[in-house]
Amino acid sequence: AEARFNVSNPALAEFAADAAAWDAESAARDSESDAAPLRARPTPPPATVVETVALALDVTRHGPPRMSDAAREHARDLLRRMDADDAARVARSGAANQLESLVYHLRDIADDDDVAAVTTPAQRAALARALDAAADWLDANAELAPVAEIERQIAELRALEEPIAFRAAQLATRPARIAALRAAIAQAEDFAAQLRDQYAPKDLEPVARALEALEDSLDSTLAWLDALVAKQDALAPSDDPALTTNDLDAKARAVERSLAEVAAIAIKKASAESASAPQPETAAESELEPESEHTAPAAGHDEL
Repeated sequence: AEARFNVSNPALAEFAADAAAWDAESAARDSESDAAPLRARPTPPPATVVETVALALDVTRHGPPRMSDAAREHARDLLRRMDADDAARVARSGAANQLESLVYHLRDIADDDDVAAVTTPAQRAALARALDAAADWLDANAELAPVAEIERQIAELRALEEPIAFRAAQLATRPARIAALRAAIAQAEDFAAQLRDQYAPKDLEPVARALEALEDSLDSTLAWLDALVAKQDALAPSDDPALTTNDLDAKARAVERSLAEVAAIAIKKASAESASAPQPETAAESELEPESEHTAPAAGHDEL
């Protein structure tokens, strides 16, 4: 270490003496005409200069001692483990809350009419036992159980809940879907009948092939629907459904696509026939038509 100070410039004394000598030389030169040339006037040095002094220091540390590399790495590992523990605690708490909410939800709906309609007493009893077991397990293990174990408990309850919810949703929405499919079939049948009434068999091309495919599809769809409805009616609401709304929606979309294809061909055929038909004569065109060469001349006087 070192210290720096601004001190008076020692060269100032030499400058003062040199300046006095220069003044004497200058005065002597004025009285002697043949004197030698006068030297340049001395330039004053800076008034102060920086003086550097070396310092001998003894350093004494205060506070905790400096950590070694090994101790610093150990502290970092400890912080990482603490962060991981915090994240695991948050995840465990979230999973436990989810399990608790699911238990309360299923207990609330277990006695609903919608659930009773699609379950047997044995199924409802099994659900009640599973809910009691999950609640007891959660009370005993919520603070320490791994997240994977809590998620396993949730999955087991979901496996009981999802079939019940599926049957309830199917029971509520299936009649409307059946009615919609029957309406789509009836609409397509009416359209096909109109086409057959509009055209003679020999004039149906190129609609005939698409129309036959549509009618075959309608017949097979209606037979499928009647068979599945009968099979579904034979099942109890607590049984897994034989006829699902997804199947009904897929059949309805297929009928709509087939009907749209036939309609597009029929419209194209009608447009072509309209373009090729002779246009009726208008009144203005009749007035402008020239008289026939065989029209009798008008009566008049003979020339003289």
